[in-house]
Amino acid sequence: MDQWDFKKWRKKLGLNQVMAGEMLGLSRGAVQYWESDLRPVPRAVELACQELLRRWKQRPEYGPVTLLYSDGPVSEADSRPAGDLVLRCEPHPDNESALGRVVRLSETLNLFMPLIVDDDGTAVWAGPELLHECDERKGRDRPAKRIEA
Repeated sequence: MDQWDFKKWRKKLGLNQVMAGEMLGLSRGAVQYWESDLRPVPRAVELACQELLRRWKQRPEYGPVTLLYSDGPVSEADSRPAGDLVLRCEPHPDNESALGRVVRLSETLNLFMPLIVDDDGTAVWAGPELLHECDERKGRDRPAKRIEA
């Protein structure tokens, strides 16, 4: 990550130098050094920026995104008749829509490897993190059971 990549990251997240420094647990001065190219951006900071960007993309309103999933494990594709494994690709306007679709699909299908990606193919939601988020949503959407005395 060079000075321009760092600044582009900060602007994409809508952060000023002070806010970027606070998010990274560093001073504004460190951010200024990197952006003025007086010091290179450390690898640890680059990795932290990547993770913060991924989490920023997990906001409900972030989009457009694409939901990818299959109806069975790819490892079993060789043992199926030709054409039986289907990889689905569904565009969604935002994460909220895609996550809602995963929740609905998981009630009727055995979803394998669901993945939500952004427009450049970068994973926004994947694996256990995606399944955990969907389980949380299912729990919120269920009506509370009444306890009778």
